[in-house]
Amino acid sequence: MRKVLAILPALLVLLAACGGPPYEFHGTAYDPVQAAPELVGVQAGDVPFNLRDLPQKVKLVFFGYTFCPDVCPLTLANMAAVYDLLPAVEQKNVAVVLVSVDPERDTPDRLGEYVAAFDPAFYGVHVPADKLEQVKQGYGVYAEKSQVDSNQSAAEYLIDHTAAVYVIDKHDNLRAVFANDAPPADIVADVEHLLKQ
Repeated sequence: MRKVLAILPALLVLLAACGGPPYEFHGTAYDPVQAAPELVGVQAGDVPFNLRDLPQKVKLVFFGYTFCPDVCPLTLANMAAVYDLLPAVEQKNVAVVLVSVDPERDTPDRLGEYVAAFDPAFYGVHVPADKLEQVKQGYGVYAEKSQVDSNQSAAEYLIDHTAAVYVIDKHDNLRAVFANDAPPADIVADVEHLLKQ
C-alpha cells in the first residue's frame, strides 16, 4: 500500500501532462492533418526557395502579388503585426512566405523588395508560370486575371485571388487556415502552440 501511495503523485503528474484537453485552433484546423504540398520557386537574387528547406519553422504562407491594391498589403501588414507580437526567440522560428500569383510581373527581386518593406525576414517567392497552377491546386487557391479599365488604374489587369493564410507546422504539415485579416493574437496563439510541439 505504501508503494502505491509513494508513486501516486508521480502518476497524477504524468496523467495531467498527457490527459489535458486537446488544443483548439483559432484558425480553421485541418482534420485530418495534411502534408503541405510542394512549394519550390525563386527568391530575390535568384536564390532557390523550397518550403522543405525551412525545417523546424512554423510557416505562414499566403498567395498574392505586388500590384495588389488592397488585400495583399493588408495581409502583409497583418503578418508583420503577428511577427511583432512574437518574442524575438520565436520570430526566428517562424517564416512568413508570400507566393506570387502574378509570375509575369512579379520578378523575384520585385517580390523581395515588396515583402522587405513589411519585414526583411519575410520571403517573397516567384513560382514559374508552368508550375504555379499545380501549386495553386495543391493549396486550393483561386487566382484569375481581371481586366481593368485604363481610366481606373494604370495596371493592365488585377488578379482576383484567395485571401487566406495557411499555417504549416515544423514538420511541413498543413495545420490551420486563417482569413487574411484574422486577429494577429489568434494567429500568434496557434503559432506558439505549434512551436511547442
